[in-house]
Amino acid sequence: MFIKIVKGDKMKKLILVLLLAGVVPAQTFVVESVSGDVKYQEGGSESWVSLKAGDTVGDDVVISTGSNSSVLLKGENEQFKLGELAAVSVSNIKTMDIDELLLALAMEDIMNAPKKIEKNSDNTAVYGTETGKDNKPIIKSNDFGIKRLNGAVELAGNGFEESAVVAARETFRKYPGTKNIPSYRIYFANILYNKGLYEEALDEYVDIQKLKLTDEKRAEVNKKTESIKMKLLSE
Repeated sequence: MFIKIVKGDKMKKLILVLLLAGVVPAQTFVVESVSGDVKYQEGGSESWVSLKAGDTVGDDVVISTGSNSSVLLKGENEQFKLGELAAVSVSNIKTMDIDELLLALAMEDIMNAPKKIEKNSDNTAVYGTETGKDNKPIIKSNDFGIKRLNGAVELAGNGFEESAVVAARETFRKYPGTKNIPSYRIYFANILYNKGLYEEALDEYVDIQKLKLTDEKRAEVNKKTESIKMKLLSE
C-alpha cells in the first residue's frame, strides 16, 4: 500500500493511491483472563453479554469493562489488556504503520465532512479526574464515548499508538461531545507530534486552542504549536 497526502496552507488536499495486494484476514483473540464486570457486544446486536475466560472474539466485537474490571486478550501476534471503565473494538487491536495511519486519518476527514448532526442520546457525562498516572487522561464516567476514549488510551499504552489515534478520531466523530475534553485531545495530538506527523498534529493543536483550556494546558498547546511552525519553516 502506498499513500501520499499533500496539504495546502489553508486546507487539506488529499491524494490517495492504493495498491492492494490482497485482503487482510479477520483477526481473532482468545480471552486469557477476566476480572470483574466485562461484557461484549457482537455485530449489530444491541445486547451486551458477559465475557469469560476461554471465549474467542472477532473483529466485529466491542468489549466494555466496568469499574475495577479488566480483561486480557491474546491473539496470534498481539496481546492486549483492557483496563477499567473502557471500551474497545477488537478491530482496532492491531499494528499499523505510518502510511496506514495517514490513510485512516484521511478517511476520517472524509467522514467528518459537514453533514446533518444527529442527536446522540449518550452525550451526558459525569467527569471526574482528568489525568491519571503518566499524564494519561482518565475520566470516570458512564458515558460510552468516554469509555471508548479510555479504550483508545489503553491501545496506546499497549503499544498500538497508531490504532489508538484512529480509535480516538472515530470516537470524536461518533460522540461529538467528547471533542470538547482537552485532556484527551492533547493526549492524541501529542502522539501525532511524537511520531513526526507535524502537519496532522498542528491541525489538532490549532483546533484544541479553540477549547476552554486551563492556563497550563494552553501553555502546553501553544508551545507545541510554535515548535511545529518552526520545524515546518526549517524544512
